[in-house]
Amino acid sequence: MKSPQETVQGLGNVLVIGGCGLLGHHIVKFLIDNGKPTNEIFVFDISVEHNRFDDVKYIAGDLSQKDVVSAVFRQTIPNVVVNVASPDAMTPDKSVFARCNIIGVQNLIECAQEQGVRVLVHSSSSEVIQDSYHDMIWATEEWPVQENPVNGSTYAKTKAVGEGLILASNRQKGLLTTSIRLCTLLGEGDRVLTRHFIELGRKGTIKFQVGHGRNLYDFIYAGNAAEGHLLAAQALLYATSSDIPIPENERVDGEAFNMTNGEPWPFWGAARFVSNAAGYPITEQEVWKIPLELVCFFMAIWEAVYWVFTLGGEPEVKARMLRYTQQVRTFDITKARKRLEFEPRVSLEEGFLRGVNWHIEQDKLKSNSL
Repeated sequence: MKSPQETVQGLGNVLVIGGCGLLGHHIVKFLIDNGKPTNEIFVFDISVEHNRFDDVKYIAGDLSQKDVVSAVFRQTIPNVVVNVASPDAMTPDKSVFARCNIIGVQNLIECAQEQGVRVLVHSSSSEVIQDSYHDMIWATEEWPVQENPVNGSTYAKTKAVGEGLILASNRQKGLLTTSIRLCTLLGEGDRVLTRHFIELGRKGTIKFQVGHGRNLYDFIYAGNAAEGHLLAAQALLYATSSDIPIPENERVDGEAFNMTNGEPWPFWGAARFVSNAAGYPITEQEVWKIPLELVCFFMAIWEAVYWVFTLGGEPEVKARMLRYTQQVRTFDITKARKRLEFEPRVSLEEGFLRGVNWHIEQDKLKSNSL
């Protein structure tokens, strides 16, 4: 297992696409905390107002505009590009998925090839292999990518297309690529999962559980995911400089990798852990277990009513989201452990606590500013 300092050693100019988001900001932090790469760190994002660090150069722009991306590459001269740009899966503007996950990815590939970039690490999603809402028990990278994953989810489908583009471009015009399939992220800066669990506790609705609650679910602390992406970059750089052929069963380039914390928890157990840590205690004995079918029936009615009265809008919580809460989603990370030397440093418990403490501090800052 490499030390954090070894992970970032010799990376050269690093360009983090989507570096102001949850994962991107953790990647930049990991680079800074463990010794900046040989040269500079650059961030390109649609908005660069949040999650900023000193001594990092930020560039705002649209990934779907190739001339903009090309100009960023000329300005930054990256040795390594890490693409973690991804729209919010719940955004009502579905067109943004193709612009970012397909057009944007194609622009990155072409600009990297045109300007001699050696390494491109791409952040994909575990959803690309998800067939409907069926249980996924220790899924490996050998599972087929679905043509219409997650019941035709636009987000998942465009992520699958983007990953296909990334892997097909490997060893084309001098570029080495790999794809990291992430599960659900958490940690400092997580404004989705952790915030949702805290709100369930605050409102008291944490006592209502969908299903039996025994289904195991994989999560990953964002700091661990950040290190995993940089380990992949190191492995790709080694492949570009090594004169010794790499055996097929050790290759990183042109490969996809599952990445989780390696310690699945029951989904609703995680929700109650966060609620308790945030100061809203709930015990197993207080939980009301409601059948998924019953919940989805009433949610479907609510979505239809909401759609009519908001002229096409969608409620914040939808039936398809609730299906995840009863599904088994566990992934085998043996391949990442062997080929990338990936080993999660921060436990899931510690990762959740860090996320909760971050939210508590953010709430204090808001209160003090009023």
